[in-house]
Amino acid sequence: MPIFLRKNMDPLSQLDLMFFGDETDDLRKKFFTDRTLVHYTTAENALNILKGEVWLRNTRVMNDVAEVQYGVSLIERAIEPGSSNSEVEPALRRLGNLLDRAHPGLSDEVYGIFRNNLWNLVHRTYVTCLSVHYPEKEENGRLSMWRAYTGNYAGVALVLNPEPFTQMVEDPSFFSVPVSYATEHELQQKLFKASVAVEQSLSLIAEQPRYTIGWYFGTLLRKIATASKHHGFREEEEWRVMHTRYVDPTDGLRYELATIRGIPQLVTKLSLQADGPFADKGITVPNLVRQVIIGPTNYPYVVAEAVQEAMEKAGIDDAGSKIHISQIPLRMEPS
Repeated sequence: MPIFLRKNMDPLSQLDLMFFGDETDDLRKKFFTDRTLVHYTTAENALNILKGEVWLRNTRVMNDVAEVQYGVSLIERAIEPGSSNSEVEPALRRLGNLLDRAHPGLSDEVYGIFRNNLWNLVHRTYVTCLSVHYPEKEENGRLSMWRAYTGNYAGVALVLNPEPFTQMVEDPSFFSVPVSYATEHELQQKLFKASVAVEQSLSLIAEQPRYTIGWYFGTLLRKIATASKHHGFREEEEWRVMHTRYVDPTDGLRYELATIRGIPQLVTKLSLQADGPFADKGITVPNLVRQVIIGPTNYPYVVAEAVQEAMEKAGIDDAGSKIHISQIPLRMEPS
């Protein structure tokens, strides 16, 4: 089914819809009318976040060993000469050829930029992982997420205000994006759908500056490469807060060395302080944290007391009423 564009849409809104589909600003806001986002983490890390700072960690140390490499391989096999067994290739080529009709040579230019950024996308992408949260049916959190992200540590889920994540900011240091769990065939169909919309609007494409269309096409490739996971992870419904070093601006971010569970690594730090560089975008602890779920642990009330103290120090009003202790009876090993 083709994407039908409203005649009264401004050009950039039409381009958003063509290239990004259901990830446009307005549709993101509609998506969050009955759901929000949540960050599952250890209680120790939750306290650090409540103090006003969140860490974005390199995807190479995440729990999915194929982080980023899975999405990158989808694009690589589609654009490299002589590649085979790629369902994505014909759809991506068709889209690129259509853009070339409006701006000759654009697709190869964008592919070249993608190749030049490839090392950084794979090895220097930093993320914080969030998950879609359904308040009415997940008041105790999601069992699979407690198991995956807290292990045998006391776990905490920070339920977040999604509004800051619906904002599109020009030339951002970091950005939010929903993860795609599309199979190759599903991705092929999405790209064919985009190419139908582009073909219907070639005159609009031709009227836009070359760099604008190049940005849209390049961003589409990047989102596929860095925000795709194997469909076996679909139940996570992940959203990523993402930054790639040497590709994105660094304004407002700090790089620091840290040793986490014995692994020395560089981390990217994002301030959540009220006077921080992104406070005007709502990126502060009091604005972000709506609720805290204390996960399965042998000491739920001890953890809850510590979390409440941290919430109050962070300036969160009526903190005690915003804490819920999960009733999932997950057995924890004695500590």
